[in-house]
Amino acid sequence: MSRIDCPQCGTLDQVSSVPSVYESQTSTYSGQSTGFSSGVGYARGVGPVSTFGRSTVYTSGSTSSRLADQIAPPPVPRLARPGGGCGLAILVAFVLGAAVIVLPALLTSNEPDALRSSLLVFGLLGGPFLIATVALTLKRAKERRRLRREFQEYSVVQPSLATAWSATYLCRRCHVAFLPEGALGLGGSAMAPVPAFRTLVETVARRLRGEA
Repeated sequence: MSRIDCPQCGTLDQVSSVPSVYESQTSTYSGQSTGFSSGVGYARGVGPVSTFGRSTVYTSGSTSSRLADQIAPPPVPRLARPGGGCGLAILVAFVLGAAVIVLPALLTSNEPDALRSSLLVFGLLGGPFLIATVALTLKRAKERRRLRREFQEYSVVQPSLATAWSATYLCRRCHVAFLPEGALGLGGSAMAPVPAFRTLVETVARRLRGEA
């Protein structure tokens, strides 16, 4: 029996490597289309006028089949950014706005208790935003540490996942994915239905790392 015969049906004619199947099931596209539009505008001193113009629309993207989504390769490690950046910027803007309101009064006032009054006003105006800013900053720092830890952990296992993915085959007749006998020097085979393909890849990757 050939090394890449399907372990379920024993045939070879419908067997292909997973990378080749994935490539055949995905495609990218790009292009442009030009059109003309007309309408009615308003010109000062003239009134309603007809308008006519030309526009070009550029499009690009990719398409994939359901099978391609099921057997997609493991993603490349990428460090994600923590969320909440816009919210933090808004809170900081409110805090600075409260400071801008209070500071001129503090600098121009000659009253002995001007500092205390200004701090009180700032606390009323910007205090809640300042507290929220500190809380969100701490939350983002915690989220950043978590994302970095997950990135580092995935960066360690991703090479073995990519190797396992590249070595697997797919039988279109049986709709099963499998690692051929003796592939990658593991001395054994593995097989799973297409919906469980990711589990198969993870199992083979653990064997490559000596964890199973």
